[in-house]
Amino acid sequence: MMTNEQVLQKMEEDFLLRGSSEKTRQTYRTALFRFSAYAGKERYSDLDEKDLRSFLLHLHKEGKLQGTSINTYNAGCKFFLEVVLNLAINRKQVPNVRARHKLPVHFRVEQLEQFFAHLNEIRAFAFFLTLYGTGMRTFELTKLKVTDIETDKTSGLRFLRIPQGKRNKERRVILPDACYQALRHYWREYRPETPENWMFPAGKTTGCLKSNVFTHEFKTCLEHSRLASEFHPHSVRHSFSTHYIQNDPDAILRLKHLLGHASLASTEIYIDVSMVDTTNSMSPSEICDMLWAQYAARHVDTPTL
Repeated sequence: MMTNEQVLQKMEEDFLLRGSSEKTRQTYRTALFRFSAYAGKERYSDLDEKDLRSFLLHLHKEGKLQGTSINTYNAGCKFFLEVVLNLAINRKQVPNVRARHKLPVHFRVEQLEQFFAHLNEIRAFAFFLTLYGTGMRTFELTKLKVTDIETDKTSGLRFLRIPQGKRNKERRVILPDACYQALRHYWREYRPETPENWMFPAGKTTGCLKSNVFTHEFKTCLEHSRLASEFHPHSVRHSFSTHYIQNDPDAILRLKHLLGHASLASTEIYIDVSMVDTTNSMSPSEICDMLWAQYAARHVDTPTL
């Protein structure tokens, strides 16, 4: 019987063999620790399928988590039982919650203006403008390095290279000029010292800023702008996707690539969103130009640097 230390060591080895991202590792560790605490078993190796079923029922009855969050716990616990402990489990006894498909919450253009009008600090403004203008995930943008900005010598277009997106997939997205100008202005104002070339370094320490820093800034700005509390940082990505399809309904495959989706079905939902809101005819790039011009008029001598 393995000790807890041996079990955790094997878990890390299994992560390594599968090339799991640090986010996945941390999520699965959290699932294990909460699973073990609920089961009341000191030895991780004593956990089994019955414990998992009881744990999932507890999460449902507790009513504090959405179905997607319960499924995340379930995935982490199944990984632990099936892979780390090499146990055979009956997945019918520990099923995932059936997904309830809701249309993504997105900002209308006037709501984006209202939100960005309250982003007076250049770092936050540059971050969220780039988040919107590229459709990146928050954790992808926090890991952006200065060296990830590339320029095509033929077209003159700028791109962001995302070396480790979701599922460790690499892709490139177009960087609108307004986002580039905002990032340049932020960089010149902050002049961050970062030997690792992070675009958003964590002060004097090594590494980059964590997503929760920008989540806090997002919530603060949302309160000041008096917008609905249903918005969250991922709504910025939803807004990019919706406006992209509104501007070019035939560009669904291109949008799938830009978002880094594994399934086309994940992208097609924005067709439904775009049909609900038909008020916009501007592209994300044009909206970025407008938002940057408004910010520059308030805070910068000239919009271009």
